[in-house]
Amino acid sequence: TAAKKAYCCAHGGKGCTTTPAPTPPPPTPPPTPPPTPPTPPPLPYDCSAGVANWEAGWSDAKKTWCCAHGGQGCTKPKPPLPYDCNAGFNNWQAGWSAGKKAWCCTHAARGCAPVSKMCT
Repeated sequence: TAAKKAYCCAHGGKGCTTTPAPTPPPPTPPPTPPPTPPTPPPLPYDCSAGVANWEAGWSDAKKTWCCAHGGQGCTKPKPPLPYDCNAGFNNWQAGWSAGKKAWCCTHAARGCAPVSKMCT
């Protein structure tokens, strides 16, 4: 009977003329965000700090690191000396040029002409 169908439909979901809507699936969770990359370790030196006085104010380690990683704090090679005042010193009077004698006498106190003993 219609009353029985109505009762069974209302209380058991059976005998209904229309099928009840299926239960909707649960919502899809949002995608998991990608992991944040790790924070890089801090740089060992701040090559901008104290750059105006780097030659006197930076440690040798900082000079080396900043030169290799940014071109700051690089020591310039000293120009070579024009003469080696130790080379050939045993025979300086006969073996050295006048220029080497003059330079070594002035800068290394070597190769200077002997002082004359005229006033003794």
